[in-house]
Amino acid sequence: MPLTRKAYHHLRIPSNAPFKLSPTPGRGWGAFATRPITSGSLILRENALFMVPTPPELITDGHIWAALQALPAPARQQFFDVRDNGDKKFSSFTHAFSENSFATPHGQGCYVLLSRFNHSCLPNAKIPDTGLVGDAIACFATRGIAEGEEVTFCYNTDFMCRTSLERRRELRFVCECAACMSGTVFHGLSDMRRSLLRGLHYLSHGSDIDGKRHADGRAVVVDPGLKKAAEKFDIGVANRLVCSLLTIVLLEQEGLLDQLMLERLQPGIRRLAMSFRTRENIMIVKEAIVKASWAERFCAALKLWGKSDAGDGDLTLQLQMANRLQM
Repeated sequence: MPLTRKAYHHLRIPSNAPFKLSPTPGRGWGAFATRPITSGSLILRENALFMVPTPPELITDGHIWAALQALPAPARQQFFDVRDNGDKKFSSFTHAFSENSFATPHGQGCYVLLSRFNHSCLPNAKIPDTGLVGDAIACFATRGIAEGEEVTFCYNTDFMCRTSLERRRELRFVCECAACMSGTVFHGLSDMRRSLLRGLHYLSHGSDIDGKRHADGRAVVVDPGLKKAAEKFDIGVANRLVCSLLTIVLLEQEGLLDQLMLERLQPGIRRLAMSFRTRENIMIVKEAIVKASWAERFCAALKLWGKSDAGDGDLTLQLQMANRLQM
């Protein structure tokens, strides 16, 4: 039966929230839409039950107990009511906190409602890590959600670059989304798309999704010359633009391209487009950006692949300097 306010009076769901909490077999609680939710809509904004301003790897039961002692009894009970995926009590405070917390600029916070939302590698919602105010975090729909449909988000931001086997090793449960259902055409294409996205990330950033540079024996970019050029930020503006457009096309085909993702990626593409200095290349860029779809823009921009540009040196220098500042 659904987890109602009467049965779980310590959980305070806003009266205007477009979802209800119900149990899901093997996955604890879940959030289900009570009415259609349009893409981009706010689903829930939640303040932390409590914050622990300590690096996650250093948090102990003592840190959490001290934070709980500062709460009024009803708020404290909300934390004591949380269950694991098997609907059992957690074995320790740190275990319960790690499974029901989110990172914010102010530390790790416990969020008892948003932590009830389940995972999907093909989610219909997202909790952005930008634009945060205070200790509040928010969940937005990334596509239209039908009444009765479960609201899900992806627990790990780098999953878009990991195969289903790699994702399965990270999760404590089995995801049943289309990208994880082995034996289907979509599953095979999904693994190929996400592997290619990981390689494109290496080419664009000069490192893997964990920020590290891999030895040739386990590199995600198998061409040694191309891998070395990426690590030196010596990939020209033409090839970078093609890679950026291909990234968006793959995300769109995978069902991961949403407005929040576009807002993050588009400024970089605009900067690349403005970095061209060779007239012939500029004409190709202008031809590409007016196309109606991302796939058409990518196909038009393919004419740039392998071309040098007078702006290459300046771009490489800017990226190298930016990388030194981040070290």
